[in-house]
Amino acid sequence: MDTILELRNLKKYFKTKRGIVKAVDDVNFEIKGNEIFGLVGESGSGKTTVANLIMGIYLPTSGEIKYKGETIFKLAQKRPKWLKKEIQMVFQNPASSLNPKKTIRQILELPIKIHRPDVPIQKTIYDLLEKVDLPTDYADRHPDELGGGEKQLIAIARALATEPSFILLDEPTSALDVSVQGKIINVLLKIREEYKLTYLFITHNLSLMSNVANRVAIMYLGKIKELANVDEFFKNPMHPYTQMLLSSIPVVSDEEEKLKPKKIVSTGEIPGALNIPPGCSFHPRCPFVMDVCKNKDPDLKDLGNNHYVACHLY
Repeated sequence: MDTILELRNLKKYFKTKRGIVKAVDDVNFEIKGNEIFGLVGESGSGKTTVANLIMGIYLPTSGEIKYKGETIFKLAQKRPKWLKKEIQMVFQNPASSLNPKKTIRQILELPIKIHRPDVPIQKTIYDLLEKVDLPTDYADRHPDELGGGEKQLIAIARALATEPSFILLDEPTSALDVSVQGKIINVLLKIREEYKLTYLFITHNLSLMSNVANRVAIMYLGKIKELANVDEFFKNPMHPYTQMLLSSIPVVSDEEEKLKPKKIVSTGEIPGALNIPPGCSFHPRCPFVMDVCKNKDPDLKDLGNNHYVACHLY
């Protein structure tokens, strides 16, 4: 598959009164067409900042973002119409991303009028609602009349309205009840197959990634620590931080427990963004720390089998 999105040496630093926050610090990865790329990290890891850079909400401090071969951040001040049509985003909280004063019909018709003026608007609205498994009579409701899962399905329909190629999903199920999360995921997988979409799926939920992603990258304090195909990632986690995260996943049976890596015990708390440790940023919490870890930041190394890890153990 061809590369659709490419991030090279991407950095985003924020100046504050207390110092510089390195929210994204030299991030590199690429996403192939029609794949689901999972970007996983705890709060403060920088994963949402990556999303905002791709969407042009922020301009990078340095580095490059390419979409279908074109450097897009140079266009961020005035993003061309074709790019707005091609790249859409579904946000974490649908209640804050939908205008409560607009009907669902009005919410969906705006992107259609802008990006697909030649299609029959009302039929397209009904088609979109059906694609996300909602009744067509929802068109005349307001967001406040809907449940959280239904609001998120409307947000997905709005993203689909432009006929994009790439959708950025920023924690699309984390604000929802467990009972409706499965439906959201099923709709996302269904429309991906039907429309040949590519997803960047941002989440803190590794269990979810094991079921939906093709490849997974782990972020920690603005950096990629590990990246691999999903099967390799879960069978052979290499970075101590990844092992720690996987060993902490709750399971319901002894068989599932046996599949998890050996329990990794970390010490301390995640450092603040203004106090990132020198060397490997994970070293104060790592049970395998060496002297080199405290002074030298490891590069992301190719260990073979499309498995990359930033760790001095390898």
